[in-house]
Amino acid sequence: MTTPHPRISDDQTIRQQYAIRNCVPARVAVPHSIEEASHIMHLAAQHGWRVVPWGGGTHQLIGATPASADLVIVTTALNRVIHHEPNDLTISVEAGMTIGALRSYLAGHGQMLPVDPALPDAVTVGGAIATAVDGPRRAIYGVLRDMMIGISVLEINGQHSKAGGMVVKNVSGFDMMKLYHGSFGSLALIVSANFKLYPIPTHRGTLVATFAHQQHALDYVNDLMASQLTPVTVELIDHTILRAVAHDGAWGVALACEGPEAAVARHHHDLSHRARMHAGTAHWLTDDAHAHCWRIINDASQTQHIADDECLIRWSTLPAFVGDVIQRCHDLCNELGGTISIHARASVGSGYVRIRNANVTVHSAWFAAIPEALWIATSATDLSAYWHPPAAGLEVMRTIRHEFDPHARLNPGRFVV
Repeated sequence: MTTPHPRISDDQTIRQQYAIRNCVPARVAVPHSIEEASHIMHLAAQHGWRVVPWGGGTHQLIGATPASADLVIVTTALNRVIHHEPNDLTISVEAGMTIGALRSYLAGHGQMLPVDPALPDAVTVGGAIATAVDGPRRAIYGVLRDMMIGISVLEINGQHSKAGGMVVKNVSGFDMMKLYHGSFGSLALIVSANFKLYPIPTHRGTLVATFAHQQHALDYVNDLMASQLTPVTVELIDHTILRAVAHDGAWGVALACEGPEAAVARHHHDLSHRARMHAGTAHWLTDDAHAHCWRIINDASQTQHIADDECLIRWSTLPAFVGDVIQRCHDLCNELGGTISIHARASVGSGYVRIRNANVTVHSAWFAAIPEALWIATSATDLSAYWHPPAAGLEVMRTIRHEFDPHARLNPGRFVV
């Protein structure tokens, strides 16, 4: 079959590389410019093709399998810095640039975008926006939508659309660009984004406080949240992740500290003292040990490599209820079988539970039993549900989806709407 564009391939080997579970696309396109991507989207509209956006492929096991895929559009060749204003602490980049590549580029200018997704050298900027990735430093800096000041997308008909700009404060009104954050490719193909940046702190260190009991760790977190201390992470980790970062204990709290030398030293002292007050042991990490610790914790939420007997559930609750969710996870594990590992952004109330050594029936039971769950990532194709619809606003989401994509050709059947 002759393809209608030189960047579109129907080669079976290439198509198989972009399969989502048992859904193999009919075609794959890898545009090398935003103009090419627009042309390809326009062709897809002319042919009525169902389109699946694809960045680094690190989050394709989240949510349901697409109902079908006539065309996968891969953005990894859109990987350039469009415009960088170091003095204004702003940058515009194409959506196919990886978070790792952006991090390396900014480091050369003493700047950073403080977002910490799993597998940063594979996850793309566009994919990070579309899947609403979070990371430990959201405790202070927020999520990616809080750093985004502009976005450029291609609508389902190929039309180029922009929102926001290159200044931190834009005109008041409806913030269109925030719609794409967490839309999972259901509204448009993201082709570039603009962000506000931060200077790289002069000093960094991590305190890992280990505890023999979960309640001691939770009491420590509550103590910190009521204090004047401002660590940039408040990560509650269980023994499986503690062991991976070379520490013993039933539970740990990992606290990264950034800033001037005196501020980091004060946090080291005060955080250690408070850990001992709660029957904990404090371990101070710097340099390579600090970086290694956060690579392990960041990658604990990865969804690219999931075994057949494994799933990952992301959940969200109020910070006061984190302990309750964790306890219910342990109770479920005892009831349903398998093994679990848990980590939580305790000060903001989000977290992950990874279930291993369990079957598809158990995965479905887990997801059904945790109303705080947002989504489940799994290789299984026959779960009863992959999303928990929001408690309010579902009809609004459906209306917006219909306005953007009236024939449901973008990631059909994939998302909650």
